[in-house]
Amino acid sequence: MTDRGRDQASSDYVLGHSQRELERLQGQASLFADLTQDILVRAGLAKGMRVLDLGCGAGDVSIIAADLVGPEGTVLGIDPAPEALSIARARLDALGKTWVKFELGSLESISNGAEFDAVIGRFILIHLSSPADALRRLMQHCRTGTTIVFAEFDLSTAAVQPPLLLLQQCIGWIGEVYRRTGRQPDMGAALYDVYRAAGAMPQMIGLTRITSGSDEAGYDFLVESVRSLMPAMDKLGIATDKDVEIETLRERLLAEAASGDHCIFYPRLVGAWAKVP
Repeated sequence: MTDRGRDQASSDYVLGHSQRELERLQGQASLFADLTQDILVRAGLAKGMRVLDLGCGAGDVSIIAADLVGPEGTVLGIDPAPEALSIARARLDALGKTWVKFELGSLESISNGAEFDAVIGRFILIHLSSPADALRRLMQHCRTGTTIVFAEFDLSTAAVQPPLLLLQQCIGWIGEVYRRTGRQPDMGAALYDVYRAAGAMPQMIGLTRITSGSDEAGYDFLVESVRSLMPAMDKLGIATDKDVEIETLRERLLAEAASGDHCIFYPRLVGAWAKVP
């Protein structure tokens, strides 16, 4: 992959690649690891398979895949951000999963797809300007029968009952960033059309994590997501630093939640998979 290609792939990621954002991604992974594993199992990942993980980041989905394929299989995670791969490799060394490797690369740079039994990616297509074209090109580099699996959020499905105004405002800010930058905030719901446009018929499932209003991990996830998007929110005229008040946002969210008994619905995670025809 050329430096220009790496730069383009990195610039498509609206959340950036700061150390704090990488830590946020690891926190996000802990919240959605079980749902991701469910999708991969349903898609057919099994012992001995050779798997390519697109946009692997700090390695969370690669590690889930590694547990499913076992040492009889292999996992290659690729990402355009060297700093993310450094964390992924350090985690891998600690876990001793020698059948997993990480390399620089992106979905657009794939040329060796025929080497794999499955290609997977989580929260990848939302960052692409034309996900159907990208999926079509990917499938052209894979052999017939390769399983292609993507998992994406439907951001608009995040909800609270009874409503919490500050929490819903934060969710609205996030969704507006994606809309104004030409991305599909409900990429999960769009997966069917993406696969069909690429010439494949997907199987799909939607999974929703539901917790009580006292679940602090959810507020941490939301606050750090807002923090990562603050430069974009300010640039796009969505919200200023004064509007957000990020340093007190967590405490204000928790105080609002303590005002009553609330049920929180995380964004729906949609998984889609299909074999290359």
